[in-house]
Amino acid sequence: MSKSDNPSTQKLMDEIDKIDPNDSSLEEKLHEIALKVAEEQKKIQAMVSGSTMAAPAIASDPADAFACEGCQ
Repeated sequence: MSKSDNPSTQKLMDEIDKIDPNDSSLEEKLHEIALKVAEEQKKIQAMVSGSTMAAPAIASDPADAFACEGCQ
């Protein structure tokens, strides 16, 4: 798996590495990680835009957190 300089991102990537593909709650765990990714992206976006407000609410579809401009 890739490595990230961002400790929060690396922690999420490590969580994904630890998931057993045969786990019966796999979908639930991936959904939870997707929500964490969305939260982290909102924080990063707020920092980049210079916003001093708290991160906005998470998008209703956590799968959006994995979509990049090149992938859409």
